[in-house]
Amino acid sequence: MGFFRKPAAAEAGPRIIGIAGTGRGAGATHLCVWSANGLRSGLGRKTAVLEWNRHGDFDRFGRVCIGMEPRNLRYSIQGVDFYPQSGEEILAACIRGPYQEILLDCGVLGEEGDGGLLYCRSVYLLTSFSEWQEGAFGSRNHWEERARQNGWHCLAAFGSEESRRNWNRRRKPFVDRIPFSADAFSVSAEDIRWIRNMLDQDFSR
Repeated sequence: MGFFRKPAAAEAGPRIIGIAGTGRGAGATHLCVWSANGLRSGLGRKTAVLEWNRHGDFDRFGRVCIGMEPRNLRYSIQGVDFYPQSGEEILAACIRGPYQEILLDCGVLGEEGDGGLLYCRSVYLLTSFSEWQEGAFGSRNHWEERARQNGWHCLAAFGSEESRRNWNRRRKPFVDRIPFSADAFSVSAEDIRWIRNMLDQDFSR
């Protein structure tokens, strides 16, 4: 991993949170943006979101939202700083900077973003219970085994609630439901409470 050293949980500095999906369309990027907005606007936390994958989503919504220039190293929306196409050097600079929370969008588990998970004190893994996605997110990247071994917190934003409950009765790891959010840049008081409680639960372990 080059010059960069993973920070121990007891060390001072920002919280580094990794978010990944078990497949494309599971909602990892949406959760990153939504959580970051809740941390910033609701909890007053100085927050950065780093794109730790090659999907190019940050470039696209940066151009749409603020008309940023291609290959811009950083832009801000609603007080949150976004870093497209990030890596170790940008993460190290963010840790030395003013941030209290750093979220890594690690893309799809099993692809190029996996290395970013090594730097995270906590990891949230997104899966789906939609009929057209179930099975596609299964054994290909061994997400169930990896989540159990590493103590990752598993979540689902999409799909049947009955399927999620059946999964939790019969299989592991346990999968929590994310509240519905149509707009990742809009967070309600209820959303902020959920984000705070989820983080507090994970970081108090």
